[in-house]
Amino acid sequence: MIDNSNRNIIKVVYTIENIQSNIIKSNSVMGEFMTKIFDIRNFTNWIKLFNYISATILLIVNNNFQSLIYIIPTIVLVFLVNYSRDYFIVSKNKSIAYIIISMTFEMILILSISFFDKNNINLLLFFVFVSSMVIIHKFIYSIFLIIVYLSSTFTIYIVQNGFTQAMQSFLAMIFNYGVAIAFVVGMSYLVKVQISEKEKLARMNEELEETYKKLIESSAAAEKLIVEKERTRMAREIHDTLAHTLTTLIIQLEACKKLASKAPYRLPEELEKAQKLSRSGFNDVKRSIKALRPEVMEEKSFFSSINAIINETMENTKAKVTLNNLLPKELKLESQMEITLFRVIQESITNSIRHGQASEIEINMEIKDNIFKLSINDNGIGCSNLKKGYGTQGIEERVESLKGTVEFYSSKGKGFKTNVLIPCEVL
Repeated sequence: MIDNSNRNIIKVVYTIENIQSNIIKSNSVMGEFMTKIFDIRNFTNWIKLFNYISATILLIVNNNFQSLIYIIPTIVLVFLVNYSRDYFIVSKNKSIAYIIISMTFEMILILSISFFDKNNINLLLFFVFVSSMVIIHKFIYSIFLIIVYLSSTFTIYIVQNGFTQAMQSFLAMIFNYGVAIAFVVGMSYLVKVQISEKEKLARMNEELEETYKKLIESSAAAEKLIVEKERTRMAREIHDTLAHTLTTLIIQLEACKKLASKAPYRLPEELEKAQKLSRSGFNDVKRSIKALRPEVMEEKSFFSSINAIINETMENTKAKVTLNNLLPKELKLESQMEITLFRVIQESITNSIRHGQASEIEINMEIKDNIFKLSINDNGIGCSNLKKGYGTQGIEERVESLKGTVEFYSSKGKGFKTNVLIPCEVL
């Protein structure tokens, strides 16, 4: 009953782990690459800083000193306004009014550079501006800003070059500016989608991890409850059968002791009754021991039962389990030995999958130097500090009851190994 519950719990845990793994694998190739190489938000910030520096260098190279007296402080202000909006307004969920004011102020600063710079280098600053709006804010804001920027730039061009020349250059300006801005907006939108997917994936992973933790806690509580119920059932079984039989037997033997001196002719009859009670008690003990046998071993031999649990494990968890049986074919094991070995193998497989996340498990059985040897190895994650739980303690208790010893070996990243040694005299 306990082991069936454990196996069902492991199936659910393994299913959840598969779901989590599939969700992670479903992320796009681009997303996996960017997630491994750098954090997207930090990367966009570095690109933004690079553009500011590039724009500053180009403006310094292409303008005279008098223009730079205004241009450089203006770029610094643009930089401060942009970063202030990202880190002090947006991150702290300030009112939309603050965002609109900062956007308007930054737009005015960028456009004002056009009056001093004839090379339209301020377009780089606008790229940073509109990219930031696409990634952080609603897409509709960016459309509005693009319209305002293009109309303002064209107006400034008219003021500087006259209406006639401006109209002659209108289509070329709209096309060149439009293509460049469309490219920046498109790339920024892709980054925004990637950031959104990454955050969504992170939230889903957190939810799955929380569900996994709750499931583990629930399985531990369920296992403890099942153990307590099983102990109560066995105590009740012993009390209701064996205790009654032994009590009656004691009374019968006391009666025989009295009859030995008073009516010895009745002694054989009473002793026969006591003998029947003894046999009845012995049969009760045998029935109780049989009730402790694993359900799978009721109708199958020991090795058939081992193969059954191996096949069930491989079907339900996709882990590969290999059994290397080097025991003599004529070897017959005692019932208690069979139960112990079955439980040790079953618990070890459970631990390998549940805790070790193993995909390969190898079971070896042999007799060497008059010692029965059982070893179970897996390729799981291992552990540097083994904490013995109920399962490993149960293995130790079962093996020690047969005068055997058990040792556990593990290190982080190198799997887990269980070695059981039992003297052949108890087989």
